[in-house]
Amino acid sequence: MNTAYAEAAGEPRLSRETKIGLGTVGAVVAIRIVGGNFIANDWEGWDTFVPTAIGAAVEGLVLWGLMFGLVVRLSGRSRGDRPGVVGAIIGVLAVCSLAIPYSAPQAILGAAAVALGLIAVDRAERPASLRLGSVAVATGLFVIAAWLFFVAFTFVTGSWPNVVP
Repeated sequence: MNTAYAEAAGEPRLSRETKIGLGTVGAVVAIRIVGGNFIANDWEGWDTFVPTAIGAAVEGLVLWGLMFGLVVRLSGRSRGDRPGVVGAIIGVLAVCSLAIPYSAPQAILGAAAVALGLIAVDRAERPASLRLGSVAVATGLFVIAAWLFFVAFTFVTGSWPNVVP
């Protein structure tokens, strides 16, 4: 549907940040359900699949609600450097979370950092806001790329990598 037509008709439109969040959570939940039940672990039947799928969906929705419903929405509405500062902090937390491979918060934190970084870059009232937004976008994209590498490794090899010596 045409955006101008949707706005004229009074239909609500999803923001860019909401689209980023929903897309990320949908991908993370789908990959965790497929990868965890069919690729990396032995198939144990529907008795294990259903609780795993429900757990992944609930975890994804809770993380989406916390990050995009609260942090991104509240920080994105504020003025000044706050979106860039919060985005950079979330980006650093996302990089630190790479110490635990395959966790869902990595990709969701990375996407939140990208969303806040884009807000900060769009509203670059000060040079510091532009730099912080760029750092947030870069760290968020790095974390998402690392998470996708972990997932690709699992899909190619069929097992989790041995990260503990």
